[in-house]
Amino acid sequence: MVQNKPGRTTRLIVSLIVVLVVGAAVGVAISTRSNAPEPAARGKPPPTVSHAQLEQEPQPLGVPGPWKLVFNDGFAGRSLNRSKWDAHNGWSDQNGVSDSLGNVRVRNGHAILTLASDSSGAELGTRHFALRVGEFAEARVRFAGRGQTIYNWPAWWLSGPDWPAGGENDIAEGFGALTVNYHSSSLTEHSGPVSGDWANHFHVFGIYRARNFSRVYWDGRLRETYRTDDDGRPQTLLLTLGAGNKLRTGPAGAMIVDFVRAWARPTPGHR
Repeated sequence: MVQNKPGRTTRLIVSLIVVLVVGAAVGVAISTRSNAPEPAARGKPPPTVSHAQLEQEPQPLGVPGPWKLVFNDGFAGRSLNRSKWDAHNGWSDQNGVSDSLGNVRVRNGHAILTLASDSSGAELGTRHFALRVGEFAEARVRFAGRGQTIYNWPAWWLSGPDWPAGGENDIAEGFGALTVNYHSSSLTEHSGPVSGDWANHFHVFGIYRARNFSRVYWDGRLRETYRTDDDGRPQTLLLTLGAGNKLRTGPAGAMIVDFVRAWARPTPGHR
């Protein structure tokens, strides 16, 4: 059977309908793609997060919630909050130096720890708060140095009572380079130098403390996971500056702390 061919007008109408349908479909697809989240870049560490970004909604960097903030000090004012911190003034058992409250200043929202000499350093420890198993702590710190070399002997760390039975988690410790370490009565873990230039810029250093292991995050990126075998008791949060490696006294070797925070998982019913 021979079919009648459609006229020119009919063909134009059909073509126009096809173009409109295809165009609408393409538009929907583009709109859908533009609203979708961008995939994370692979193999690249996250950029250093600014103070303003972190202040908007304090949450652990790199560790999904929900979390409840249980300790927070952004070092406001012009003096150390002694209800939160013990400066251990006169303590002589810290990295070969005696600690002096005179080597700790609070200025412009920062705690500044300096080394006055090879025998006079600084130390801050939480007075009433201690990190429990299942909790997360982090600090935003600027370590003095150049490139991979860290001056003096600074550390942001946790220590349990009756050391070493209570354990020690060194979240960021300057042994010439910046390292992650753990100590207990029967176990020692050393990361060795963590690659990267960590000196003279603020970075966020965090730790999740589990019952038999710890995870350390730098700028929201998991850097180390290691076994722990301490007694599981709560651990004091510590910031110290001692003498060692390349000595730099005064401002040139200062350890500057922007904030220290800790979180716990919320209990059922908490908002």
